[in-house]
Amino acid sequence: MSTKRSQYEQLLLESNNQSKSVDIRLGTYSIDYYEDIFSPTVTAKILVMDTGDSIVGENGLKQSVYNGLPLRGGERLSLKIAGNSPTNQGLDFSKPENYLYVSSISNVISQSQREIFQLHLVSREAITNETTRVGRKFPTGSSIDTSVSAIIKDYLKTTRVGTIDKTSNTYGFIGNLRKPFTVLVSLASKSVPDGGIAGFFFYQTQDGFQFRAIDNLINKLQKQLILIRKLTKQSSLEIMIKILLIIQLKGTKIYLRS
Repeated sequence: MSTKRSQYEQLLLESNNQSKSVDIRLGTYSIDYYEDIFSPTVTAKILVMDTGDSIVGENGLKQSVYNGLPLRGGERLSLKIAGNSPTNQGLDFSKPENYLYVSSISNVISQSQREIFQLHLVSREAITNETTRVGRKFPTGSSIDTSVSAIIKDYLKTTRVGTIDKTSNTYGFIGNLRKPFTVLVSLASKSVPDGGIAGFFFYQTQDGFQFRAIDNLINKLQKQLILIRKLTKQSSLEIMIKILLIIQLKGTKIYLRS
């Protein structure tokens, strides 16, 4: 089944100092958005084709987005897209607390009549992660999920938190001036849920940060497996392989130009 074209409701790009902004909806060709259980941040790529005269530059003349804004990295984007299928419900990063930020610009092609470039975007928390270090000591009697919640709140400075599964084990450590994401991913590998095997995932979705026990994710998969087996004639192995592939790429969403 072909992918239905999406409606870009809001794509407003702001300069670093927030003194300028430009609507890039008409020039946006495609948006690739990613959520991955192996990545602590959501990411996105936007391909833009600009015909120029899009924004007033510092010299008072209309220029392209790349030179007029200008685009150098660190700009923020307000994004809102309507869903394009029953399983692709759309994206909403249109509030200041969840704006996406430009981490880099690639594939810049400048021609006489148009300009093409690709924006690489991450969450605000990913930018904060690069400039923040965890230096405090966490007590040995503290559960790991408590430490995880504290690091997200105190160091990533966000309230955008999804599901934080409880851990049965405690763990004391010193941050050693490591980045928050580095500490959180490390804690995930040391965590044990109640009555389960060791291993957690720390990742981010549109709904916030998730700290999930592998056991809990597998139990959810098993319920889906039973349901699918009732509806299809596929073997359990075939279905499980497909579901695992879906989980690894579950947040990959493609929004084609409307």
